[in-house]
Amino acid sequence: MEKSPEYLPITPSRRRFVFPHSSIVVSVLISLTIWCSFGSFQQFGIIHQPVYGDPDTWCLIPDVVTPPDDSLLSSDHFNEPNVLKKQVQRLSAAVKVPTESFDDNGEVDEDPRWSTFDEFHAVLEELFPLIYDRYKPTKVNRYGLIYTLNGTDETRKPLLLTAHQDVVPAGPTSGWRYPPFSPHYDGSFLWGRGSTDCKNVLIGILSALEDLISQGFTPTRSIVLAFGFDEEAGGYRGAGTLGKKLSADWGSDSFEFILDEGGMGVQEVGDIVYALPGVAEKGYHDIELTLQTTGGHSSKPPPHTGIGIMADMVVALEKHPYVPRLTHSNPFRRVLECRATYSPSEVEPWLKRALSSGDENEVAARIAESAPMERWLMQTSQAVDIIEGGVKVNALPERVMVLINHRIAPHDSIELVNQHVHDVLDPIAASYGIQILKPNVSASDDQTATSTGTLNLSFPQSLEVAPISPTDNQVWSVFAGTLRSVFQGPFSTSLETVDRRRRVIPVGNIMTGNTDTQHYWNLTKNIYRFTPAREGSRVNTHGADERMRMDAHIEGIQLYYDLIRNFDKWNGE
Repeated sequence: MEKSPEYLPITPSRRRFVFPHSSIVVSVLISLTIWCSFGSFQQFGIIHQPVYGDPDTWCLIPDVVTPPDDSLLSSDHFNEPNVLKKQVQRLSAAVKVPTESFDDNGEVDEDPRWSTFDEFHAVLEELFPLIYDRYKPTKVNRYGLIYTLNGTDETRKPLLLTAHQDVVPAGPTSGWRYPPFSPHYDGSFLWGRGSTDCKNVLIGILSALEDLISQGFTPTRSIVLAFGFDEEAGGYRGAGTLGKKLSADWGSDSFEFILDEGGMGVQEVGDIVYALPGVAEKGYHDIELTLQTTGGHSSKPPPHTGIGIMADMVVALEKHPYVPRLTHSNPFRRVLECRATYSPSEVEPWLKRALSSGDENEVAARIAESAPMERWLMQTSQAVDIIEGGVKVNALPERVMVLINHRIAPHDSIELVNQHVHDVLDPIAASYGIQILKPNVSASDDQTATSTGTLNLSFPQSLEVAPISPTDNQVWSVFAGTLRSVFQGPFSTSLETVDRRRRVIPVGNIMTGNTDTQHYWNLTKNIYRFTPAREGSRVNTHGADERMRMDAHIEGIQLYYDLIRNFDKWNGE
């Protein structure tokens, strides 16, 4: 997964959760937890979206969903010591294979660096013999994997569980305490590249299924697994081709939900546990500015060289950032409403009043000022990341290039970003006599280009803001209710007693980075990005000394195991 910062942690408190007053309880009972029984399982009512000025409608949460009586073992059996030993072996075997993904990788049949994925596939077949005996994967574009467990009821939409096989390059091994592809288990953490992103997810999903199959499980609802192999480079060869294959085989809007890596994990604030899956992703837009000016000897320079002109443009862009705005549809607003409702002593005293006001700009400005990292959940970002210009100290630069990366907030768009850049740069270009070319037009083709120079704007990579997955339907209720069930207990049952159960608040958030789900948008409206891991259990993702706390990995397997069981007995909306 593209690494994105977690939002600013709330300072933990010893304050116990206090139930809302009776009107909220009545509201929840009436509008949230109307159940219609069928068989041994139950169907949820719909959670309605909150109202701006009515805090009683904020952060309504579904009931805990525990697995039905299906004669399968409880997910508690994953807490047995022999399971931990097995999972250390499995995750170690996966981490040991250096499935690095590079930005400059060639095609799969041409670049020899892809060959490590052949070894990885052999490891998976050895680790999960029951899955491979009954459900051999279909390979797409050579290294993409699709496993299909056909259910007995074809009328039910299947589940799609996804992960990626590749990891970011490890870099120099001198920066690692243990070699990145020689996994080391220290009794708590398993060290190695990919242990947290996202071989832990891939191995967790397969482990849950292998265990179910060992108990004779045959799904009622079909289950599909899709594992890409170049997510860290955009996913175009991996998930991009998998998405097309899944769409061709199953059709649009064919899956009940998709669960991929991502989100902001599980965070504890006093006695409250927040589970924070991503239900949206910011958009992505690169703009490349290429300035062409006349060269010559540097002993006779013009008043401003191409580098000087480009520097003026960069300064102007950074002086005109985008404005934070907290729209009602932004999932981050739901997070703030839940904080104000369940952790009032841990938030700014003005937050609840500001959220009630309905002023989208003022509340966003105040939040951005008090919590700078949270600004980027409400604001389009721009970052000048690459600049190139000049070839020799005594020669005037003829070409200067700048690459600007944007992550687009839900209320903005690619079109708006392009217009903003033009609004800032057009006056500057005019003041220097620079002609801004139309997209995809070279200076030689543009007869209006001036002799001073030309500025060309191109767009190497773009992605609109992801559709926001609903959190007011029954699919979310079952998914969120399962999160509540799995994470309400203590972090490690071997260290604490299970009577320390806490209230779990599942609330969808927006991600600043992008995942493979960008290639699956047409398959369902219910897309959840969630790596099941508590705060502090995934360390140094994408960095040296990456490591995964293994009891958190076990907890993740429990989530996949219970999700499969819960949705297998649920009839659907």
